[in-house]
Amino acid sequence: MSRSRLHLGVFAIWALASAILLWIARRHIAALEMWDPDDYLRLQQVRDWLGGQGFFDVTQYRIDPPGGVPMHWSRIVDLPLAGLILLLKPLFGPVLAERITVSVVPLITLAGSLSAVALITARLADRRAALLAAMLGATAPLLLFHVLPLRVDHHGWQTMLGLLAVAACFDAKPVRGGIVAGGATALWLAISLEALPMATALGLVLGLRYLAWGDHRRFGAFAGALGVATLALFAAFHGRAAWAQPWCDALSPAWFGPMVATPLLAALSTRLRGVLSRIAGLCLAALAGTALLGLTAPACLAGPFAQLDPVVRIYWYDNVLEGLPVWRQAPNNAMILLGFPLIGLAGTVLAWRRAATAGAARDWLAMAALLLAAFAVSLLVQRAGGFAQGCALPGAGWLLARTLGSIDRWRRASLRVPAAAAAILLLSPIGAMAVGGLLLTGLERGGNSATNAGETCFAPCTSLAPIARLPRGYVLTGLDLTPRLLIETPHSYAASGHHRGRAAMARVIDAFIGPPEAAHRLMREKGMAYVLIQPSGSETAIYTKAAPDGLMARLIRGQVPAWLEPVPLGTDRLRMWRRRS
Repeated sequence: MSRSRLHLGVFAIWALASAILLWIARRHIAALEMWDPDDYLRLQQVRDWLGGQGFFDVTQYRIDPPGGVPMHWSRIVDLPLAGLILLLKPLFGPVLAERITVSVVPLITLAGSLSAVALITARLADRRAALLAAMLGATAPLLLFHVLPLRVDHHGWQTMLGLLAVAACFDAKPVRGGIVAGGATALWLAISLEALPMATALGLVLGLRYLAWGDHRRFGAFAGALGVATLALFAAFHGRAAWAQPWCDALSPAWFGPMVATPLLAALSTRLRGVLSRIAGLCLAALAGTALLGLTAPACLAGPFAQLDPVVRIYWYDNVLEGLPVWRQAPNNAMILLGFPLIGLAGTVLAWRRAATAGAARDWLAMAALLLAAFAVSLLVQRAGGFAQGCALPGAGWLLARTLGSIDRWRRASLRVPAAAAAILLLSPIGAMAVGGLLLTGLERGGNSATNAGETCFAPCTSLAPIARLPRGYVLTGLDLTPRLLIETPHSYAASGHHRGRAAMARVIDAFIGPPEAAHRLMREKGMAYVLIQPSGSETAIYTKAAPDGLMARLIRGQVPAWLEPVPLGTDRLRMWRRRS
């Protein structure tokens, strides 16, 4: 297969997948009903920027006013959204330009991810396997979920950049590959520190290749590019004040030790001679970076969520489904996480065992190590499953290519077509999920995920127009409802499910699980005018179960305090009250 045919094939797969995803999301697009609270808040962040808020200021001022909540999100993800809106606005008007943008930008990241998968597989195997890997990628549920139209948060960008970094590890030109891998990893980290475990895995794999097989040019270029690009990205996307803020949850001066000093020192270590000297140089680089982190920001050693209020941790953090490990997932979710990466791992190991040359064997072994690392991370944090499925695609593509090649040699043509179809199905992410679903039939009731307890109004729910028409005020409502309300109403809100607002989050949770008198005092002190709840929401169920005599439980039972008067909304899906005094 020629290179041009591979490119055309990947484009055709992307175009078909995009058309299907647009069809699936058509009603969501028309009503701007996004898939996750973070998508709403990302869009609000872009709107604020286009509305005049400073480039370096990512504070949400309508959450916990008047100071607002400083977000930990990077403007890197905002750039394509804002740019496309500005480009399309003169042609289509502001509303349609925004709809087109939030539908198209996620599909661009899908194109990048499928291209990266094809590139990895072509470099490890051949172009036929690369095309099959891209085809399988178009059926990977966790990868596709992060690139659905309206999924404008950063997860699709993370998957794409991670796969691009992996592809660069196998570039035939070591210096070019190292620079691309380091730059992509730096961008990945600048968007979210969730990339830190895999960035470490990439460094370790390339470092071991450098020590064992002398691949010093690739490793040196990777480490140097990572250190330089990390510093450059921080300077480009942060104002002067950020240099004095050691945030633990995002790229900040707190992380300059392990993310700038360590890679630059590691790059310098490639000038050393002898294996022992090189090992010592790498160890010193790692120790120096860790020591700088411990000296400048010791709190970051405990992780970004270590300072959460216990109330916030129990009633919010421990109930966020995408952040839970595999053993906290419902059986069907666990099967999606487990099934396909194991197929990909089997194919990767077989490809390593059957490699024709020592160089090919080393590459497949490195791919197996990266897949194992990605798989391990996904078992601990569900939202990493999309990248794990992406890393499984090259091995699955190789395995499918070899299986189809064997079937092609069968004499009976009547058996070749059904056998090929069965192989494609069974070795695909959807097939792995279906087989796992059959094995787990009857276990669905055993799921222990608290997040399945009800609906949440960030998905299709009801019109918020009656709320938007009310006199502008300050609203006490659930954490998950706030992002959508910000988009569709002019009001301010007490808190959202974003950890830098942990004090505000604790106040909201305490208000709903505490006695009505405590909520009344809070509302008077903060000047809150309204209370809004979603009776069937998952967050409501958590608060009601935790505190049967708390404010939320009383409101659900109709035991409304005298200091609240009802606000008619014309729907039972939401209930609202105005504070009398």
